[in-house]
Amino acid sequence: MSGGSPPRGHGPPVMVLCRQCVRYVFEGTVVCPHCGGDARETGERYRDGGYLAVETMQRIDRLRSAAADRASRGEDE
Repeated sequence: MSGGSPPRGHGPPVMVLCRQCVRYVFEGTVVCPHCGGDARETGERYRDGGYLAVETMQRIDRLRSAAADRASRGEDE
């Protein structure tokens, strides 16, 4: 082996729920490969299943965590 740095790996792809058929797709997907709908537009099944509420709570948690990290480093918001 050479004395160079080890190869860098990539993290796993981020998967999100299609907001139409509620099946997993890659983050950034526009047209869902499962249902053919707009994976980013909130559909009835997604909303009625409570997924929108869960997504909103997760977003709030991420924002709260990011703000706490900034505060612990002494950064202004």
